[in-house]
Amino acid sequence: MTRGAAIAMVTLASVSSSCSVTDYFLRSANRETASIIEKEGAGVPNMESDFTIDPPSPASLVGLPRSSKTHDFLGAAADREIGATMISFAEALAIAVKHNRDYLGRKERLYEEALDLTLARHEFAPIFGAGGSADYSDGTAAVAGNLNNLVRTKTFTQRAGVGADKLLKTGARLSSDLTIDFLKFVNGNLRSVNSSSFAATLSQPLLRGAGSLAVTENLTQAERNLLYELRDFARFRKEFVVRIATRYYQVLQARDQVNNNWLAYQGFVFSVEREEALAEEDLSTQTELGQLKQASLRSELDWFNSLQSYLQRLDEFTIDLGLPIDSRIVLDERELAKLDIIGPRLTREEAAMIAVNTRLDLKNSRDRKRDRERRIGVFAQELLPGVDFVSSVRVGSISSSRAPGLESRLSTYTVGLDIDLDPDKKQERNAYRAALIAHQRAERDLEFDTDNIKLAINNDFRSLGQAHRQYKISEDGVDLALSRLEEQQLLMELGRGTARDLVDAQNDLVDSQNDRTAAVVRHTISRLNFWRDMGILFINKDGSWVRKLKEEES
Repeated sequence: MTRGAAIAMVTLASVSSSCSVTDYFLRSANRETASIIEKEGAGVPNMESDFTIDPPSPASLVGLPRSSKTHDFLGAAADREIGATMISFAEALAIAVKHNRDYLGRKERLYEEALDLTLARHEFAPIFGAGGSADYSDGTAAVAGNLNNLVRTKTFTQRAGVGADKLLKTGARLSSDLTIDFLKFVNGNLRSVNSSSFAATLSQPLLRGAGSLAVTENLTQAERNLLYELRDFARFRKEFVVRIATRYYQVLQARDQVNNNWLAYQGFVFSVEREEALAEEDLSTQTELGQLKQASLRSELDWFNSLQSYLQRLDEFTIDLGLPIDSRIVLDERELAKLDIIGPRLTREEAAMIAVNTRLDLKNSRDRKRDRERRIGVFAQELLPGVDFVSSVRVGSISSSRAPGLESRLSTYTVGLDIDLDPDKKQERNAYRAALIAHQRAERDLEFDTDNIKLAINNDFRSLGQAHRQYKISEDGVDLALSRLEEQQLLMELGRGTARDLVDAQNDLVDSQNDRTAAVVRHTISRLNFWRDMGILFINKDGSWVRKLKEEES
């Protein structure tokens, strides 16, 4: 085998070994964190099942229906909808929870918190260590300065050790270490010498640092932090679904506005053509014709601007779903027709009471207040003097190859106290005072969060009431504007109407139509916000929600 081939084989073996080691630790981390999240997340409502941060496969729209028709109101953008993938609301939610970048990043944040907990728990597990060394030397030396009498000496030395360390929840720490030295001389005759030693130490704090409160504080806080992150993630899922729903319906609202503005523009085009025919027969003035042409130009600009706004919203929503920007999609406009005005069957006071008892973020605020109470005791203990009970034992041996082993006559043990009476407690004093202040702040934060939740419920009720009122007014406005428009068109045909009245009626109609759509969308979004703020919007794995207010569906 050539030297190059040997080097290549060694390199390949090293790389293979490195990959297998990293794969092992990666699987170990995934397995341990998945177990923690599954166990701790079982007690958190609305937590995602089958949690994983494995990168999802590329988003695929295969199997979804394709659009086969186009609409004139889309103008030059109409062709892009032919063959585009039609996405329903349910499908949009399912895509978003798999591919949205914010959602995936939020899952990774939860994973990292669970990863921190594994390290905190590891401090209370037996920690083993092992190592060793081996040296070989080969040389010659003159005997008694006689250069004619040279002796070749070979020496092979080995050292190995293994140890363990265990931290108990009482604050005690138990450490042990076993070391073996082995020295082999090769110089004509074979002889060997080995020595071994075993040591164990127990240290138990009696005042400062004693007991589970101080010792387990880092572990306790790490477990609490994971619980908070689980609740925050469950809360985030609700907010995320409401966000996707809001943007989905807003895109459809923008599309409907394009259609309304297009119809208004076409109405003005028809009125201008009719007025031009009347003007040719001297049945209309150029002033009336000019007013209609000016209104037609403004209407065309409104339609064009609304079209651009719709296309921009659609592109932004495509990215929000986690799809490539060049994906050709169209939202199912039938989803807009499914929306209805449904009011809550609860009073504002009942809704606020439910929210205070179910909101996960408020539960976090309550538990963080308890954390501050616990830390007061931890920092108070740091003001005590340090008194540690220490005990150690050591057993060693030096023997030949004929009689290896440990000899108890070489053992020693010690028992004593380590006392730290350092009077400089300025840092500990300040930390204790800061803990008291943090507890006061936590109490205020809890009150503030409670009031903000009640405020959100109040705002949701106002928003629902405003949207309902807006819908009723716009519905009446559409009927009234239609009647006015028909009347003005008839009067214009008879030569008795005015261009200004016709323009006003047409503009009022399109405004009322846009207001009606906006009211339905706003009421739907407000209702989702209301469920979310009450804490009763439960999200399935695919992003769909489970309604808890069954009476709202009746």
